[in-house]
Amino acid sequence: MIVLAVAAPAPPFTPPVIDGDPAAQQAVETALRQSFAATTAFGAWPPGPWRVVIHADATAFERTTGGAPSARSGQWVGATLHLRPWEQLQRRDLGAILRHELTHRRLAKAGLRRWTEEARCQWAEGHSGPPKVWPVAPPGGLQARLDRALAGGTTREQHWAYGWLRAWLRGEPLPAPPSARAPRRDAWVKEAATLAETVTVVWPPERLRHPMIVNGHRLSHRAGGTWRFQGQVRFGGGSPVHTLAGRVVVRAEARGWRLAWTASRAAWVAAATEGELGAEAPFEARRALAAVLQRWLEGHRHQHPGGVLCPLTHCAVVRGKASIDTLRAAATAPRLDVDPRWAFFTGSSGGHPLSPREVWGGGPEGPGGGTEVPGDRWLAWERTLSPGQASALKQDVRPSLKPGQKGLKLGDSGPYAVEELRLAAGRRFGWTTWPSNACEAEALPDGSLRLHGWGWGHNVGLCLATARFRAEQGATAEQILAEAYPASWRGAP
Repeated sequence: MIVLAVAAPAPPFTPPVIDGDPAAQQAVETALRQSFAATTAFGAWPPGPWRVVIHADATAFERTTGGAPSARSGQWVGATLHLRPWEQLQRRDLGAILRHELTHRRLAKAGLRRWTEEARCQWAEGHSGPPKVWPVAPPGGLQARLDRALAGGTTREQHWAYGWLRAWLRGEPLPAPPSARAPRRDAWVKEAATLAETVTVVWPPERLRHPMIVNGHRLSHRAGGTWRFQGQVRFGGGSPVHTLAGRVVVRAEARGWRLAWTASRAAWVAAATEGELGAEAPFEARRALAAVLQRWLEGHRHQHPGGVLCPLTHCAVVRGKASIDTLRAAATAPRLDVDPRWAFFTGSSGGHPLSPREVWGGGPEGPGGGTEVPGDRWLAWERTLSPGQASALKQDVRPSLKPGQKGLKLGDSGPYAVEELRLAAGRRFGWTTWPSNACEAEALPDGSLRLHGWGWGHNVGLCLATARFRAEQGATAEQILAEAYPASWRGAP
């Protein structure tokens, strides 16, 4: 008789005892539950009770954990996970923090070297399972140096070790170890960015032509003049951004002002979520969009020269720092297990969602979900392009289609990729000229072009109109995302 071994099911999530800030406990428990489910592939959860402590201040956290660095947001002491104050956690990526720490707990008895365990925990921050093949291990001497640095090296050594591991996991050039003759410094710096990566958003000068008023003071517009601010920075004078928290650099240029904002990844996700949806949007809709933005950022770190993002629809709209409620939504956003290259959202699909293959000629073929939302101003639209406008588009766009890509003919010429036509029309005539990719076209005898379409944007991924509508009906972010991204899209690359 042959006996088949059946793997025991993973134990269900057993909520820990959570001590500390009562206002944060529900959000932390929700994020713990999601992180527990997202890390099951990294190892078995040890049996027995466990506890989470949300400390009231940073001093108490650091004292209890034996001097944890400020870049570290959580640390285990036995079966207790100590977390920094809720006010600090909201500015960071809580999901990534907890996935990292819960993976440490799962690997505690695995007997791994310190650097190997840390690399797996870093990988778990953004993936629901190990890769098919880990990168080639470094030479033994380098492994030993990584272990020593992670165990308690200087600030420079720790910064190098964490940076080396992230580069190794991504297949990027590996940073050289710090020189042994470099001056030693304190064990930790106050605000290191080893675990919480930063994002820089740049407002181009043509968007900031008005007087620049910062913290109540009007800046003198002399070309090349530069001002640097840290902390809470308030803007006036008709600025498209109200308040930013982080590092802000303002520079006077001939065409206006260049504004650069650098903050944590979590702060950007929350600000972009609120910028796109608004602070009044249903909480679950904000959680859903935050999940998409978190995943999108993993595959789109270098949208513009210099590795920066813009505050416009090309990346995501940013109007200022997010409210506490939106920070909480972003901190508890679920993990979206979709290839980051296709983790997109659109203003409205108008009930006609498209696949990445239809829009860009690459990626998944099947469209996601999108509902016809009552009262949606972009449910259907019509436009007529003049003969001159239609002729200009023929000059701007080359007739060409990739396999599976959606195209249109302009009279006798074409077909042209609809996405290219839409973008060209937006640049030349304004972004409401050709609102979306889901459309039909009719060439008229006088050379003009009549368009009839549905939606606003490229029509791929999470439809924000649908997210609001479904959240108002009582759907959770998890349900909204499951409807927006079909099974064929899911799974990390």
